[in-house]
Amino acid sequence: MSQFELWIGLVELKPLDRREFEFAGAYTNIVAWADSPVSFNGKTNVIAKRLNMFVASIDDAEPLSARAGTATEEVDDLVRQAESDPEAIVFGTFDSYPSDDA
Repeated sequence: MSQFELWIGLVELKPLDRREFEFAGAYTNIVAWADSPVSFNGKTNVIAKRLNMFVASIDDAEPLSARAGTATEEVDDLVRQAESDPEAIVFGTFDSYPSDDA
């Protein structure tokens, strides 16, 4: 059985209803407790649904421990928010793009 630990990935989110948002999509880092790429993907889908969005892609999903020494201040903050809550799914700043051509 795998051990749950904090995972991170760069996630592209797109609105379910484009009229609700002023952008076509956005990228954000998501940090969540997971034990595999599949469980991390499931967590990203949970937060996307809460935001009325869907996951278009996930890049570089991996245990946070694999990124030792490469965290930004924002990622450090996300980790602090998630560390003490095994149900946490936290995301950073949305880097949005205006059209699907981006």
